Amino acid sequence: MCIEKLLVGTMFVLSSLYTSSALAGPEDKDAIWRAVHENPHRTTKEIERDQYRNPEQVLRFMGIKDTSAVGEVAPGGNWYTHILAPLLKDKGRYVGLQHNPEYYGKWPKWAKKLAAYPDEIKNNPDLYGTNAIGAFLPVTKGSAVEQGSLDVVFITRTMHNWQNQARLDNGLKQARQLLKEGGTLAIVQHRENENYKGDRVSASKRGRWKQTDLVNVVESFGFKLVASSEINANPKDTKNYDKGVWTLPPSLALKEKDQKKYITIGESDRMTLKFVKAQL
Repeated sequence: MCIEKLLVGTMFVLSSLYTSSALAGPEDKDAIWRAVHENPHRTTKEIERDQYRNPEQVLRFMGIKDTSAVGEVAPGGNWYTHILAPLLKDKGRYVGLQHNPEYYGKWPKWAKKLAAYPDEIKNNPDLYGTNAIGAFLPVTKGSAVEQGSLDVVFITRTMHNWQNQARLDNGLKQARQLLKEGGTLAIVQHRENENYKGDRVSASKRGRWKQTDLVNVVESFGFKLVASSEINANPKDTKNYDKGVWTLPPSLALKEKDQKKYITIGESDRMTLKFVKAQL
C-alpha cells in the first residue's frame, strides 16, 4: 500500500512538472529556448534534425548565453548559425570562422564563395545584427579576430576535416589564442569506437575520432576537459559503413541503397565535450 501511494505521488509530481513546463508563460522561456523553438530563421528541415543534435541542451551544457561572444568554426550549411546568430545579435556577438579560401586554390569557385563570407554576414543584419563579423580559421597570418576576445569557440563535426586537411595544429593553436582566459572550447564530433584498430588519421577518413584520442590531442594544445555529455549519443550507430559517417543521414552517401535502414539508425553517434583554456 505504501509503495502504491509512493508511485501515485511520484506520478503526480512528474505530471505537475510536465504540465508546468508545457504551460510555461513567456517569462519562463529564456533566450536560448526562443532561439531554438521560436525562431523564424530556422527551416522545418533544420528543426526536424533537433532530435539528433539537441541544440538547446548543447548550448546550455557549453554555458553559452545571449551575452556571450561565440566563434562558430566552419558554419557550413548554417544549421547552428540560424540558432546562434539570433541568440547573440542583441547582447552578445556572433563571429563566423569559415574555411579559409587561401587553402582552396585548386577549387577557385569554392574559394570565391568562401571569400565572400564576411560580406554575407555584413549584408544580413536581420539574422546577424550589426555586431557580428565573418572571418576565417585557421588563418595564414595575423589573427582571425582580436586575440582573447571570445568566450566560446564552437566546433561541431569539423575535427575530422582539420585532421584530413592538415589544419589541426594551427586550428587548435589559433582557437586558443582567440579565447579569453578560462574561455570554452566546445566540441561536438562524430565518435569512433574505442576498440577501432586504426589511428586518428584513418579514423578521420571515416569522419570520426576516438574520444580518448581527441581529448588527448586537444589537451596537448593548452586546453583542459572539464565536462563531457552523452546528449548526442546514438547507440544505433554501428560505425561499420562503406562510406564512413557519410553513409548516415543527412548525407546518405549510398543514395537509395538501404536508405530506410540508415534513416532508421539516424545521425551519427557523437561525443559532446567542454574544454576550457588552461594556463600554460
